Amino acid sequence: MPDTIIEMKNLTKAYGSKIAVKNMDLSIYRGEIVGLIGKNGAGKSTLLKMVAGLVHPTSGELHFFNRASADGQSFFERMGVLIEQAGLYPHYSAFENLKLLAIAYGLPDANAQIARLLKTVGLESSGSAKVKSFSLGMKQRLGIAAALLGSPDVLLLDEPINGLDPQGIVEIRALIRELNKDGLTILISSHILEELSKIATKYVIIHQGEMVEVISADDLLHKCEERIELRLEAIEAAIPVLERELKITDYKVSDNNTVYVYEKGAQIRQISKTLIEHGIEIDSIHKHQQSLEQYFLARTEQAGERHA
Repeated sequence: MPDTIIEMKNLTKAYGSKIAVKNMDLSIYRGEIVGLIGKNGAGKSTLLKMVAGLVHPTSGELHFFNRASADGQSFFERMGVLIEQAGLYPHYSAFENLKLLAIAYGLPDANAQIARLLKTVGLESSGSAKVKSFSLGMKQRLGIAAALLGSPDVLLLDEPINGLDPQGIVEIRALIRELNKDGLTILISSHILEELSKIATKYVIIHQGEMVEVISADDLLHKCEERIELRLEAIEAAIPVLERELKITDYKVSDNNTVYVYEKGAQIRQISKTLIEHGIEIDSIHKHQQSLEQYFLARTEQAGERHA
């Protein structure tokens, strides 16, 4: 059984009559990179703020490390948080900014840890430079270093690549991967699914404050992969024909009389001809492929129709 780091049960946040997050049920396990994906205003930031302890839920339960959040505050020390922009002092150096935070956190003899963190985020050669001279990407990396003070178990990042140039995005992406390799569990929000797809192990699609879908990275890629969709009644008769006659082994049977064929080189004409020759009637057959963004838009549109 995976080690549960964060668990939400019917988590809800309302601001007056406006519901920002509604009945969120979600489990986050150790070592995951969980991507919160949704349009601007979907509730991603509010959800992260509740997890970080910056906003109190209106109702529902929030558990950390198998303890309820009401049990005490000690678990917040095990979290690193970068929501919106890092609160940095522009006229102080990178090292001085981290030193001030370490003092505020009550971390003794933090110089060695600060030097290590600056190296981790690729700022070891800029530690003495004033932050006002930093690019946005450098400030984001310093913000992540600040969130890592105290060696947290979980890192919360809200739109960390927003506004960055391509080089800055590559640097943040590489940093997140390295931190995860070191065992850090990461919860990251973005409205750019294509970027999240390069780092996340699991996605949570949010629309108008509600969870639309939780899907693993592998399952999402499989759904977006080019495939032939074959709809027919006699699936039990068709499968042996696909395997024996056409040597198709990479397929998935759905519960709605549909076979998804992922086999490279499989041809619609050949599949149709072979099945018909074996007396198997086909209701429909077509090729399907969609981008990650198209999948996300389709899921949020479906959710929007339910709200209409």
